[in-house]
Amino acid sequence: MTAPRTQLYRNRNKVVARSFYRHLKTQGFSHEQIIDLSTELLDMVAGEMQSQAPAPAK
Repeated sequence: MTAPRTQLYRNRNKVVARSFYRHLKTQGFSHEQIIDLSTELLDMVAGEMQSQAPAPAK
């Protein structure tokens, strides 16, 4: 991936994260609830990555 494209993705991710955060706050989520939600999202991504990882060589 080229440097300009990487920067574009970083900027996009910040915009999406900021928008999502504002939406959650508007919906009444507390900081603790947002952290709990973030943890759940990371756990889901990690679980999916593990299930898609190739089996270790024996």
